[in-house]
Amino acid sequence: MFKRILVPLDGSGFAERALPHAEFVASVFDSTIVLLQVLETTGEINQPGSEDPILWKIRENKAKQYLQETAAQVTERIDTGVSGVEYAIRTGNPAESIISFSQDEGIDLLVISTHGWGGFTHWNISSVAQKVIHRIYLPVLLIRAYEEQKTLEGKIRYRRILMPVDSSPRSECAFSAGIRLIRGDIDSPSIIDKKLVEPVVILATVIRPPEIPIPESHGEEAQKLITQLMQLTRDSVRAYLDQIKQKFPFPTEIRIVEHLSVSKALQGLVEEENIDLIIMAAHGHTGQHHYPYGSVAREMLEFGARPILIIQDIPRSLVQPSDSELAAKKSKGRT
Repeated sequence: MFKRILVPLDGSGFAERALPHAEFVASVFDSTIVLLQVLETTGEINQPGSEDPILWKIRENKAKQYLQETAAQVTERIDTGVSGVEYAIRTGNPAESIISFSQDEGIDLLVISTHGWGGFTHWNISSVAQKVIHRIYLPVLLIRAYEEQKTLEGKIRYRRILMPVDSSPRSECAFSAGIRLIRGDIDSPSIIDKKLVEPVVILATVIRPPEIPIPESHGEEAQKLITQLMQLTRDSVRAYLDQIKQKFPFPTEIRIVEHLSVSKALQGLVEEENIDLIIMAAHGHTGQHHYPYGSVAREMLEFGARPILIIQDIPRSLVQPSDSELAAKKSKGRT
């Protein structure tokens, strides 16, 4: 499923927070890890003058040495099941270069940190990462980098995984990758206090109470109908989740939450259940092809605090270019 995994790097410890996660996924899916660094020219970083050839060569050689050393370190850490580690250098706008590289090189999964060399800011996701994940139309594993650290100690382990679903076939498209990833973790369980600890999956659905403007004269009657509807919904959702649970070959728990905001309810579950990883589809039953993510997936990406794997259910062939993309193509980048 994930044969080629792309990890964009810029030489910072923030960006390198994505590496252990990419290494774990690669070990499960027997993937090739591709490290990419994009070098901006002076024109692209709004500095006057042309690029000095000597200084440019120094930058290029420094980037190549960095990627070679990083690739060697990744190769040393990863399991023998990983197909290999590659690296590449591209020149241009970082976001656009990452997206075009992924298309040209047949990338199946993007593993990217929320922040890079610019460091942590008040924004949950840096501008480059945000541009990339909203236009790449690939499965994305977004890693939260709120502090700089070269590498995490030990191998990544996802002990508690949240998998939100909304009873739609589209939300279930994350199951295949999720099951394989979790089974890979089960094959090498961690040991805590001399006890084997297997991953636990939290299968969750959020039920939104209906918001119906009913005149006060019919309030009591309407409330009875709403109560009946909510009970029917609870029973149906419980039966649906129980059916899915039986198919999961690992410890699975069910959570049904009632809340007016689906994303807020899921964020609350993440904190309450001490979730290590969220796995979900890019769209649910109301998702449209016009947008890369549904409202819930988008809010979980932008406002979450834990790693999240979003499985994209829209193939790139169905993506319609935006007006700005059409205009840029027509002008060929001229301003």
